Amino acid sequence: MRGVHQRRVPWVFLSCLCSCLLWPEVLGVPLFPYGPQAGDWQFVRRTVDFTSPLFKPQIGFPLGSSLRDCLYFTDNGQIIFPESEYQIFSYSNPPLRGFTGQDPVALVAPFWDDADFSRQGTTFYQEYETLYDEYNQLVWEVEYWIKMLTNTWNYKARWTLKVTWVHAPAYPAQKTLRTNTYQAILSTDGSRSYALFLYQSGGMQWDVTQHLGNPVVMGFSSGDGYFKNSQLTLQPVWEKYRPDQFLDPTSGLRGLQIYKLHKEDKPNYRLWCLRWLKRQSHWSGWGWNQVSCPCSWQQGLWDLRFQPINIGWWGIVNRQLCSFSSWRGSVCCSYGPWGELLEGWRLQSPWQFDQELEPQNWCCRFNDKPSFCALYELMRPRIGCSGYQPPRPAWMFGDPHITTLDGANYTFNGLGDFLLVRAQDRNSSFQLQGRTAQTLSARATNFIAFAAEYSSSSLDPITVQWLLEPNDTIQVLLNNQTVTFETNHAGAEGQEMFNTSGVIMIRNGSTVSASFDGAVTISVIALAQILHASCGLPKEYQNHTEGLMGFWNGNPDDDFRMPNGSTLSPRSSEETLFQYGMTWEINGTSLLGKRNDHVSYNFTPVFLSQLRGNKSLNKSLTSRCNGDEQCIYDALATENANLGEHTMRLFRSYQQMNATLNQYPPSIKGPDVVKTYMGQASLVNYTSSSENVTFTLRHNCTDFKLSENGTLLWTPQSLKPCPLEILARSAKDDLSSVLKPRMVVCTCQAESQCLYNQNDRVGNSSLEMAGCKCDGNTFGRYCNHSKDPCDEPCFPNVKCISGKGCEACPTTLTGDGRHCAPLNSFFNCWNKTCPENYCYNQGRCYISQSLTCEPACTCPPAFMEDSRCFLAGKNFTPTILPELPPRLIQLLLSEKENASQADVNATVAYRLGNLDVRAFLRNRQVERVELPAIPASGNFLQYWKVISEFQYRPGGPVIDFLNTRLLDAVVEAFLSQASQRRWKRSEEPRNNVVFQPISRRDVLSVMAVNVSTLKNYFQCNGYKDYNLVFSPERGFTCVSPCSRGYCENGGQCQHLPEGPQCSCVPFSIYTPWGQRCEHLSMKLGAFFGILFGALGALLLMGVALFVFLHFRYFSGTHYSGLKAEALPH
Repeated sequence: MRGVHQRRVPWVFLSCLCSCLLWPEVLGVPLFPYGPQAGDWQFVRRTVDFTSPLFKPQIGFPLGSSLRDCLYFTDNGQIIFPESEYQIFSYSNPPLRGFTGQDPVALVAPFWDDADFSRQGTTFYQEYETLYDEYNQLVWEVEYWIKMLTNTWNYKARWTLKVTWVHAPAYPAQKTLRTNTYQAILSTDGSRSYALFLYQSGGMQWDVTQHLGNPVVMGFSSGDGYFKNSQLTLQPVWEKYRPDQFLDPTSGLRGLQIYKLHKEDKPNYRLWCLRWLKRQSHWSGWGWNQVSCPCSWQQGLWDLRFQPINIGWWGIVNRQLCSFSSWRGSVCCSYGPWGELLEGWRLQSPWQFDQELEPQNWCCRFNDKPSFCALYELMRPRIGCSGYQPPRPAWMFGDPHITTLDGANYTFNGLGDFLLVRAQDRNSSFQLQGRTAQTLSARATNFIAFAAEYSSSSLDPITVQWLLEPNDTIQVLLNNQTVTFETNHAGAEGQEMFNTSGVIMIRNGSTVSASFDGAVTISVIALAQILHASCGLPKEYQNHTEGLMGFWNGNPDDDFRMPNGSTLSPRSSEETLFQYGMTWEINGTSLLGKRNDHVSYNFTPVFLSQLRGNKSLNKSLTSRCNGDEQCIYDALATENANLGEHTMRLFRSYQQMNATLNQYPPSIKGPDVVKTYMGQASLVNYTSSSENVTFTLRHNCTDFKLSENGTLLWTPQSLKPCPLEILARSAKDDLSSVLKPRMVVCTCQAESQCLYNQNDRVGNSSLEMAGCKCDGNTFGRYCNHSKDPCDEPCFPNVKCISGKGCEACPTTLTGDGRHCAPLNSFFNCWNKTCPENYCYNQGRCYISQSLTCEPACTCPPAFMEDSRCFLAGKNFTPTILPELPPRLIQLLLSEKENASQADVNATVAYRLGNLDVRAFLRNRQVERVELPAIPASGNFLQYWKVISEFQYRPGGPVIDFLNTRLLDAVVEAFLSQASQRRWKRSEEPRNNVVFQPISRRDVLSVMAVNVSTLKNYFQCNGYKDYNLVFSPERGFTCVSPCSRGYCENGGQCQHLPEGPQCSCVPFSIYTPWGQRCEHLSMKLGAFFGILFGALGALLLMGVALFVFLHFRYFSGTHYSGLKAEALPH
């Protein structure tokens, strides 16, 4: 069913898409379904201000850089995140300049302005919790919008809140009939968070004139410096109050705003913990018979059910011992520097360290809420050592000397294959067999092979054989197959390990040990060409054993029980005990198979009494035995003093192992939770049942004082974390224990306000801070603020007097100083309505709120700022046809992290979605391809073919980028990759896969669309005769012919409903005419006037010339006559 759901397209998106395609104007995005029919809760108070109940998401809500614990909404169009649940205010008045980053209150504001529900209106809300992938149609649609608008394709909502303000009236309610209807959606996946603001188309009708001095604020502020104001913030106040008409230039949607509320992507350990707990619910009975931890590191090293494991890469720098069992579960134990047990935890399967340590970190170590750790410990109870019981050991060493499970010692030198022990309980069975051979020429034998078989209800039979080889080496077979050991990096230097289902084997030099399903252990050592062994059995086998290792019931007197049920006394002679041992010889085929050597069936060994009575033996052979009978026997029987000494040392080593296994560190008794009030001293006594114990603190903390006898004095002076670890050390055996009490300090204003059962962890320490329950006159996280009327801002420019409240409203307004509204004379237009069909071309009418209450129009984008949306001419962005082909590229990528398909998809989407130009749509195909395996730094590369889609948009930079610069930008995006830290497994695909650097040949262009082809997919719907014009700078634009010189010869262009029209304006002697004023006509009156005027001018110029020439001639003749008269004759 989930797959079907994921293929559905949200109804909101379909309705918006249909509107865009079938209607020339982009209509508003509709609200999500709300009200009782949608399952919403209704909440309203008939008062001027009210606040909703608190919402407390289990996973918190990321806002800015913080994870908020609670939130509420108000009648004034805000969703507020208070510091504490006692800091609840309605905050009627928004800041004059919007959000600035210095805002003291964390809030999300879809429409923050002073509302008044005292007479009408209501709110609806619904909380959606989808922590465990529950399907909800609305949540899925919200996810779809977020993915589409933010390119966050791996987003999966875990908590969603829908709040709808329906017919919200402005203050004062009795003076207005105009209301607002809008909606806010908060959504988070635990690490990221988003807000969707939706405004009902035509439903935002508040009277703008009532709010000129207190403009609305939309956006959010995190309270820690991260904020964003709506794009309407800088628009005229008339547009601010009509967000339903705002067309987002980025998304192309009207009436929808989206905000990213998180500053950075942080892990949400609360969510990861809860999802892990959900998966564990069916394991509630798991681990009913769980093994406890050894009480000290020294004790655990001898318990071969536990192996040293190195998990330091998880940040755990201590030493760990782990035991693995298929039917009891597995256990890991951590120890401190003095061998003290720190903690133990369970594992579901042997090698799932990360799967088990991760949830422990999520729920406890990294989680600030101790309640999550308590839930974790219900599912995985803490493992201590109170129920620890060491395995019961038995030994077989030398020319065989045997120490039974009850501690009886005897020597048995039988020759053949023998049953050492057979045991069983209700869940498992085990048997150990040994094969002996004659020790050189001596009348004694020694073990040359062992074979063990283990089976349980959850495991098939497992058989392991230890076979003695030359040079004190051991061949190991598992189910008749030779075992190949590998270096064990977790153990001691030179140690090798082999592990498989049901058995773990470790080889260290000439010693090979095996642990069968965390229950039975065997350690075999080759020394002096003899095999020596120790075996440890769990307590479940008590009273259910037989064989040479005796009947284990805690009483050594009945250890020598024969197959027929009769019992020999432990004080029987050597000869009698030899006969007892021979009764456990295996008749038929043993686990070791058929022998290759000849065995004398009448072999009789030499006994110690005979050796002591033989005077011919060199008594100096026993000089180093110090009275040890096993050493004496082996030295005399083989006439080899070194062999006797080896036997003695092995026996002492086994005795030391048994002693250490049964040594326990001192106990610590005292409270595991210490509570106190800040600045007050708390005295606690810790004691131990052991003697000569000294108490110390591991860390030097100034607030703690601990005496050597265990008296703790805690006087907290600050919230600086300092771990409290109380060490108890025994002077007798130098073993230590540790107790780490929880510390809870209360910092409330008064001690009576402390809630010690509602704590928050301080950092990652063991220090916890108690919650506070404020009384009616205090608020704040610590109840350290006294309530004052000035806690909420007054109306802008109104002062507040502490203890009294707001002063009077400005002179032109009326109210109580916090709520102010225009005087009655300003409400003349409150009952006016628009004339029918007043606005043309789908324009929307509203009353302008001027003194004359005239109607005005809000026009579609193509129209000029005229009064009734009649005259077009403005440029606008064209409509995109749904058939627009995408830009396709193919990437060939390689990585060596063994990433999943989802990880590759998320990483590529993240990188392509963050290119300089945001045009990435989705990855159409992500598939792994098989190429020749090429090792990269020791790892083999994994190759991927990815086909990615990009979306063309009308903008010129987008088209140019996709067609000319995309391929180079992709190469650059995959070149600069920082090496990642070791990533931790989470529920969501990761987006930080490190790919190998790529080159230009790894990025192929699959499909690109040139400009001439793109032109067919953009249309200028909305007005007749608009032209689609392309320019590299602006891209495709719908342009009116009027702006492109449609009218010639100075004609004036108007774009009317029937198309562009030209008004021809005469100039000079011409009269333009024609549809586009393309023709010119000359005026006749003007022509003749110019003609006769020109002729008159020419006549005047001729008369003037005649006069000038005539005057000049006359003047020249008169001068010549005077000159002639003057000459002498």
